[in-house]
Amino acid sequence: MSQIFDALQRSESERSGGAGVAKARATELLQRAEQVPSGREQWNTLIVEDSPVISEQERAAGSVSAELLAAPATRVEPERVEGPMQCEVIRIYPSTESHLVALPDNESAASEAFHLLGVRLRHLRRQRPLKKVLVTSTIPQEGKSTVAANLACTLALRTQQKVLLLEGDIRRPTQSKIFGLQLRTGICSWLNGENSLIDSMYRLDGPGIWILPAGMATGNSLELLQSGRVIPMMEQLTNWFDWVVIDSPPILPLADTSVWTNMSDGILLVTRQGTTQKKQLKRGLEALSNQKVIGAVLNSAKSVVHSDYYYRPTNRLPNDDAES
Repeated sequence: MSQIFDALQRSESERSGGAGVAKARATELLQRAEQVPSGREQWNTLIVEDSPVISEQERAAGSVSAELLAAPATRVEPERVEGPMQCEVIRIYPSTESHLVALPDNESAASEAFHLLGVRLRHLRRQRPLKKVLVTSTIPQEGKSTVAANLACTLALRTQQKVLLLEGDIRRPTQSKIFGLQLRTGICSWLNGENSLIDSMYRLDGPGIWILPAGMATGNSLELLQSGRVIPMMEQLTNWFDWVVIDSPPILPLADTSVWTNMSDGILLVTRQGTTQKKQLKRGLEALSNQKVIGAVLNSAKSVVHSDYYYRPTNRLPNDDAES
């Protein structure tokens, strides 16, 4: 900066006397600029104030410094870059009915089971692209929403990574009830063009996750999901988050699940002992892509290896009573 300053001084000294005033003002401006510490942030906030009015004599002298001083004063503000950190932060206090066993300070066997599930997903991630994980089931009442919520909390708490829980069941949303977000905007508002994506997501202080709830659906939910806006939404979410856990509707009764399965990297299929029938499970697997199915979660298992610390018959996951 000093070399530039000295060179400009020598250049100005060779000009005609008519540009003397302009040289003095340019010198003052450069001296003020030279006092500003180097760095991008300082330059972005540098303000040129009280720009003087240049006389006709000074303009005729062709002084570059005079033209510079004649420019209007401007303030350069840093650009606002949208991201998940700008979402509204909500403090939640889940009740025991929410069945969030993966929250902090929970040392139950069920919590450790989800920890083991998260570890296995992270290991699998080393072998294949795995960021968008779809959690679904063949029929209702198998516990998929409970698994999705606890898996998202586990990934966030155990890895310190940014995790989004996406409520893909917009017909009968369960995640909104678990976290008390029934009256909040969500995916439906975004798909209808009513809200920005940032205004449709929330940061949950406690579980340590972000959530994109279903919001309030209007009209045909399948048409809404097939509107074409889901694809750019998922691309943006993939850029923002390390994990996206998608809670989708069951496979067999509805066609909505196909929208989410096409956009996921891997599928976890939740089954429930005593509820899921073999023929239903077979039909569900046939409806899914074999390349995307990464595993199954057996809920309410009655026969387990007792030497396994992570699973006990007395710690069974509850039903999702509100599931479709």
